[in-house]
Amino acid sequence: MLKNRPIVFFDSGVGGLPYLRLAQERLPSESFIYVCDSKNFPYGTKSAEELCSLILMTNQRIVDCFNPKAVVVACNTASVVALGALREAFDIPFIGVVPAVKPAVEKAGGKRIAVIATQQTTENDYLRALIHDFAPENHVLTIGANFLVDLVENHLFSSTSEERIKKMQLVIDQLRAEEIDTIVLACTHFILLESDFRQALGPLVKIIDSRDGVVRQLIRVLENHSLLVLNKDPVKEMWLTLVKESHKYKLFAEKFDLDYRGGF
Repeated sequence: MLKNRPIVFFDSGVGGLPYLRLAQERLPSESFIYVCDSKNFPYGTKSAEELCSLILMTNQRIVDCFNPKAVVVACNTASVVALGALREAFDIPFIGVVPAVKPAVEKAGGKRIAVIATQQTTENDYLRALIHDFAPENHVLTIGANFLVDLVENHLFSSTSEERIKKMQLVIDQLRAEEIDTIVLACTHFILLESDFRQALGPLVKIIDSRDGVVRQLIRVLENHSLLVLNKDPVKEMWLTLVKESHKYKLFAEKFDLDYRGGF
């Protein structure tokens, strides 16, 4: 049955896992597969043209192997670069991740906002349009911080919070210098550094991401397509497009209650 097919979340690495966790909490009977596109990691340093082509090929593999009923592009960079092309290429719903500029203004009341993302996202016209449309009167600082993706992907479990904050110091110094009151985590990887940002910046700085909006949109799409299902034994798996090394992925799978399956 169409309803029994899994929902796939994919990212270049582990950044989309917090989005998946929230989806699992709100849709506990659905089957979920998380795909790390480890073959093409990282996304944020590639050109838009190269990245769009790689993402289309990766999603062809995902469709062929897992036959999903919906796909969540759990990556800001991939969403701003390739979401339109994915929707044109495949006859299933694709839900993207949008930098949470609008919630930063309307819900958090941010006046001096920092959007922290990959360099590819900060240079994309889509982010510029979001700022123009939703924060025209606000002070908005954009920070390209590709090195934080590596920090999460390769050092999250092998470092202390103090060590991570030290590596984040360049970004933290920029935020303090600009007297930022609201941070938009516009790379899904950076959500895994949220507690470190809070420790470094204190409770007065608001930290915003798009998890809630993305999961609500996923639920709306499933409802609109009559695809919600009650599985008695839902699938919860993590797969890689290329097994470079399995230890760290097994740690992430364990942390997020997924069955690690290796490569496909």
